[in-house]
Amino acid sequence: MMLDTSPETQAIIRKSTGWIIVLSIVLMILGIIAIIMPVVATIVSVSVFGWIFLFAGIVRIIKSFQSKPIRGFWLSLLVGILYVIASVILLSNLLAGAVSLTLVLATIFIVEGILEIIACFKARTGGHLSWLVLVDGMITLILGIFIWSSWPNNSLWLIGLYVGVSLLFSGASLLSIATATRKAVR
Repeated sequence: MMLDTSPETQAIIRKSTGWIIVLSIVLMILGIIAIIMPVVATIVSVSVFGWIFLFAGIVRIIKSFQSKPIRGFWLSLLVGILYVIASVILLSNLLAGAVSLTLVLATIFIVEGILEIIACFKARTGGHLSWLVLVDGMITLILGIFIWSSWPNNSLWLIGLYVGVSLLFSGASLLSIATATRKAVR
């Protein structure tokens, strides 16, 4: 599909897609590194989760005091404290955090896979392409069972591997979108 655009618009699109291409290449490189070194990627990922939980907990605690006159103060405060406790646990023992997060990931995949399979047959999710929902549900369920069956032995490498694969495919899809946009503008 060819778009009829002015030279100024073409220059803006080239510049914008240039940054997207750089970002996509960086994502693919990080994905390859994570796949090659999944234990390091797992530890980094767990650490990032820990810092996110810490930040979210602090924000939640501050917000609970700011909204004290409103109902839910104690619940909001408790949730913030739980986030902070979870972050301290994750950050103080990254390996135990990896084991816990791997078990959570397995559980999420199993539940998601079952729900997608049910949705495929019950609600015909996806219309005429509902078979794709079924395949997705089956693959997700099988991955969850695989993770669960080899847990906790897979905890040190699995999250890092999955993060690497995700980064690699995210980068590749961004790259294809950016190059297709550039071709459409020419």
